[in-house]
Amino acid sequence: MSDEIPRPQTHGPIRESSFAARLRASVLALIAANLMPLLGVLALDWDVAPIMIFYWAENLVIGFYNVLKMRRARGSVASSNTTLNGRPVTETDRGAMVLFFIIHYGIFTLVHGIFVMVMFGPHFRSAFSDLGLALLFLAVSHGVSYRRNFIGRGEFQRVSFTRLFWQPYQRVIVMHVTILLGGTWAQAKGSPVYALLVLVTLKTAIDLALHLWERRKFR
Repeated sequence: MSDEIPRPQTHGPIRESSFAARLRASVLALIAANLMPLLGVLALDWDVAPIMIFYWAENLVIGFYNVLKMRRARGSVASSNTTLNGRPVTETDRGAMVLFFIIHYGIFTLVHGIFVMVMFGPHFRSAFSDLGLALLFLAVSHGVSYRRNFIGRGEFQRVSFTRLFWQPYQRVIVMHVTILLGGTWAQAKGSPVYALLVLVTLKTAIDLALHLWERRKFR
């Protein structure tokens, strides 16, 4: 009979606790950033135009962090079946894919911005005066998720830069189609407080659901 005392298995609970802590931090940061339009409505008399511009500006933040993710990702590209100029993409194509994403996503964001300006243009310029702090909170929120989930949880080791190329579109399209519908409804109502509160709540719920879906997918 062996006298060796088995050591308790602590890796599972520790890993679970670490995951929960990182997820909780990113969720709280996301909710805080999404509450900024609510502050704008209640304290700064925002109408629908600043809110829609704020939500459009999130495209820029998402694109910026996706560039960082594509540069850092270490997952295998062998099974992605992605081609560039008619040949399979390899690790040596990382720089070209990042540049292509910047151009491709930039055009997508520009078209989306023009669409927002056409729909909510009358108050477009004046809306920027109150957006600085709100956009800062937004950038910090995505930064927390990047640092604590993508880096801290090692998500960068399990995803390839080719897969990340298309990932922002999944989130942006689903979220902003719904937001545009809600914004159009709020504008048709004359931007009353209750309509804007519904819009902010709707966006926060969608953003949170997509964030949790991404975390479960990586996990």
